[in-house]
Amino acid sequence: MAQVPDPHAGHHPDASQAPSSPLQGELPTTPGAQPSNCASGDSGMSGCMMGMPRKQLYPQLMELPAMTPAVLAKIEAEAHSRIDHATKAMSKAQEEYQRAIRDNDTAAMAVAAARERIAVGELQSGTAALRALAEARPPRQIALTWFREQMNVVSPGNAEERPGPFGLSGFHVISMAVVATFALTMLVLGIGRHRRAAALVNRLLQAPSAPPKTPSSHGVPSLAILPPRSADSVNAPLVQPRARPGTPWAGSMRVASIVRETPHVKTFRLVEPNGGLLPFAFQPGQFLTLSCNVGDRVVRRSYTIASPPTRTAYVEVTVKREDDGEMSRHLHDSVTVGTLLDVRGPSGVFVFDGGGADSIVLIAGGVGITPMMCVIRYLTDTSWPGDIFLVFAARNTDELIFREELEYLQRRYPRLHVVAAVAARSEGSAWMGLEGQITKESIAHAVPAIEKRRVHLCGPPTMMDAMRRVLAELGVPAAQIKTEAFGPAVGLAPPPRPTPAPEPPAAVASLIQSTDEGDSGAAATSPPGGVAGPATATISFARSGKSAPLSPEKTVLEVAESIGVPIDYSCRGGTCGICKTKLLAGAVSMEVQDALSDEDNAAGLILACQARSLGDVTVDA
Repeated sequence: MAQVPDPHAGHHPDASQAPSSPLQGELPTTPGAQPSNCASGDSGMSGCMMGMPRKQLYPQLMELPAMTPAVLAKIEAEAHSRIDHATKAMSKAQEEYQRAIRDNDTAAMAVAAARERIAVGELQSGTAALRALAEARPPRQIALTWFREQMNVVSPGNAEERPGPFGLSGFHVISMAVVATFALTMLVLGIGRHRRAAALVNRLLQAPSAPPKTPSSHGVPSLAILPPRSADSVNAPLVQPRARPGTPWAGSMRVASIVRETPHVKTFRLVEPNGGLLPFAFQPGQFLTLSCNVGDRVVRRSYTIASPPTRTAYVEVTVKREDDGEMSRHLHDSVTVGTLLDVRGPSGVFVFDGGGADSIVLIAGGVGITPMMCVIRYLTDTSWPGDIFLVFAARNTDELIFREELEYLQRRYPRLHVVAAVAARSEGSAWMGLEGQITKESIAHAVPAIEKRRVHLCGPPTMMDAMRRVLAELGVPAAQIKTEAFGPAVGLAPPPRPTPAPEPPAAVASLIQSTDEGDSGAAATSPPGGVAGPATATISFARSGKSAPLSPEKTVLEVAESIGVPIDYSCRGGTCGICKTKLLAGAVSMEVQDALSDEDNAAGLILACQARSLGDVTVDA
């Protein structure tokens, strides 16, 4: 086998292999191919094209220390030879390419194109050599110039191609400046966004400088869940309010969703029409007053808020459909998702936010669980550390409102204890709880040491009367019990001891708070010895110039509505104060008057929704 010459012999010749002139050394070719300086002609050209191209000229120039006349002649002759050889090779390649096109031979077309590219390179090298000789530069510089042109490297000796700062071109400098400017802009925007977010959080969590004047002032929750408050801050607002403290909000809200809780109970979720946060703040246990056009008149009814203050994007009210209730029938039968409702509130003082007690007992009957559910949701949302006892009674298992949610919360929060009782088990339902009425023994078993705990009681008046007797037998002080009645008014006359207008009415010997949650007027408890009496008195409305009989079982507000005298109202339970009216003559008795201050009593103001009388009266309406 023939020995293959060293590929580097042409670049690094030794004494035995040194060529007789700078241009005599040749690079080895593949077996059977012609040498790189082969003679012109078809066979020689083909051999050069298929073998190694003639590129030994410039490597040899790198080794020449000076340019002698003999060397110049040799280089010029070699350059002309390369140009002639490349020209013939290009012509031959073009002929082969045309032939391959006619024969539709794509492989031959590719070979011809490759040969033409090699010939073009050889032509360019010869031309570059002649140009370098014409400029009379040293051999080494000629070779370096050629290498730079082949590698697209800028010559440092050329002032026109000199790079920019730090050896970078102008394009690189501009590109880096643009990238740096963009990065700096994004950094500034990020810092600004972070500062705005921090300022917003601080503003939301900032407490107001002054406490509310009355227990019914509206606290406002923050966007985040708030920690439970201490006993010393039971009446302090939650955070900076979104509405002015002490001023109920009024406006429209949109029904976002409707959920059926039981066959007769639905929950209505209300949101701000434009999608923002709630425009008002409330405390757990307060209520809203809804207004709707039912038939040819406006009907208003109050419903306790069931959702907690910690959820500021919406508010929920849970309503039971009553056959004789105008508002509840309208909400259940006519209101749909997207309906706008007129809302006023919040109102009410039947509240508990964890302050002032280390445990709470919630006793509810029927739909009276709605304020209790608001309290439970709030206390569990805020991880209140105290014990929560819920005693809940319903007619049957189908009427257990929020049953699934209560079961979930009881599993999640060990300090929540739920005891439910049903009067009868629904057909086909499984029930492991109590059956029948809630008794003294069942309460004592469910709530240990109840006499030391705070108790909230809410439900129909008859149920609350029975529970108050049971709690008294268990030793619970009356001062520890707060109540709110759900249901229609009892329709009995007030005690026959009216209170003169300018003087404060006689104090009621209990802490009963009454809020209308039904559809038939205020829910009031029967006065001791109250007996319905005949309509012997007359009520006169000074500004309207109207008068009507005032029977003992009717309130001033009810009589005004019956003859078309406008008196604004909201809760119909004596807690919101919207129906305050000045008493000009006569005397009235009020079962609940939580919304009246000492200044109101001194000014002769009464609550039209609570005021009843056995004698003639005149009011400013």
